[in-house]
Amino acid sequence: NRFGINLLHQGNMQCVFHFDARFDQGQTVRNTNFPSSSWGPEERSTLPFAKNRHFFMEIRCLPDRFSITVDGNHHCEYIHRVSYSEANTLQITGDVQVSMIEFRSANTFPTFPSSNRLNVAYPPLPFASLINGPLSVGNEIQVHGQVKPHPNRFHINLQQGCQSYPHPTMVFHFNPRYEGGQRTIVMNSFIGSWGSEQRVAVPRNLLPGNTFVLAIRRQPSYFEVSVNGSVIATYNHR
Repeated sequence: NRFGINLLHQGNMQCVFHFDARFDQGQTVRNTNFPSSSWGPEERSTLPFAKNRHFFMEIRCLPDRFSITVDGNHHCEYIHRVSYSEANTLQITGDVQVSMIEFRSANTFPTFPSSNRLNVAYPPLPFASLINGPLSVGNEIQVHGQVKPHPNRFHINLQQGCQSYPHPTMVFHFNPRYEGGQRTIVMNSFIGSWGSEQRVAVPRNLLPGNTFVLAIRRQPSYFEVSVNGSVIATYNHR
């Protein structure tokens, strides 16, 4: 039915961070009731767990938030409402069988790699997946989607590994930007640091509300980006 993972303040056993997996609602719920004992506004996401299936969940404490992954895939983030240093007790309750609990300092996050998953329908975002082998010359990755009616930005990265920390090497970063009236696509690479940006205008098929099929094809010396069959940009390998 439900299980909970709580980071508590030992003095009054109130939740600095409350994570509740609710199978009866198909959602996870996050909240805080420290120090006043009154619950704040709930934050919810689609349930990433399945009954009778093993899972590996990580909670990483960052200076401003908790970042949660399940089986190597980003699930949610939770901005600290009180100092994380107030949490000194772990509590797990409810309908779950625990096989391992580990406290450690991780050099990479998430540490459990995403499985090779191709042809995925309606994945939760952010989404990360390993590719079966290198992207060979002539092969392409297609993303089918719809731009939201009031977008800020989205990005597609070809990178080394599924982790978000430390910053992975990105051979190709594709970032349409809409906020502030922008209609610009920024392309770049992160190889130890960001390089020089390459910019092109957002094409008609990537305007707000439009559906698209975006393809990134590897050519011998560059990536070729097309939207709905029309090439909109090329980006030289760095």
